[in-house]
Amino acid sequence: MRVADLPPAMAERGNREHVPLTFFVREWDAWPDERSAMIADTPTGDDADDLCRIAAVVHALCDRDGVPVPAWVFDHRSEVDIAWGRHCVMEGFIWEQTIADAPAACAYHRVWFDREFVGITSRRRRRAVSANL
Repeated sequence: MRVADLPPAMAERGNREHVPLTFFVREWDAWPDERSAMIADTPTGDDADDLCRIAAVVHALCDRDGVPVPAWVFDHRSEVDIAWGRHCVMEGFIWEQTIADAPAACAYHRVWFDREFVGITSRRRRRAVSANL
């Protein structure tokens, strides 16, 4: 799967935007030699929020794995925060924790998701797991 394939998949009726992106993250992890090809072509589409979601995920994955971030990623920033994932309430303690634990790329794009979505274990979660061992 390539990022250029994501906007049409995300726009399909009844398809939640996280399903194609979840599949993309799994493909990214499964095919490390293909990563540059997967992100080479610029995704296009009519939904600016979806393009911001795609850019934020690619940015976070590239940061995580030391892959150069493609230039098109920096063209997609939301003017408002986009909550994405299980923490959809954009206020209070849960929202503050979501922002505090999000990958650094989330702040640039203003798309907020759990580190675990892109396979980054948060420091808080690692401490909790270590304490239970």
